[in-house]
Amino acid sequence: MKLITTIKEEKKVEFTEEQVESVYSGKPHVCMCGCAGTYYYSSKNREYASKDRGYKVTDDEVNDKMVKKILKLFEEFSGTIENIDNHIFTIITPSYRQYTICLVKEKVN
Repeated sequence: MKLITTIKEEKKVEFTEEQVESVYSGKPHVCMCGCAGTYYYSSKNREYASKDRGYKVTDDEVNDKMVKKILKLFEEFSGTIENIDNHIFTIITPSYRQYTICLVKEKVN
């Protein structure tokens, strides 16, 4: 069973690049298989991500620039953040775009 909670706007979340396995950008409220968005992987945790998903993360999937961009969006976001199992965090922006950060489970505070 997944534990889903929300973080209200009074509480900011702060993640570091070292904690990030992957980020996702896509349409909200649809599946996250990749058909409605894109996953980007951190070069810092590429090996972990490959093991976690069960197959190799390829060079074209690694994009530290997008990881940094989505981290910055989370830092500046003032709405509700969905927290799933304390390592997957999702926001939906006013422009109706979903952004998700997946953290390395062992690096969650």
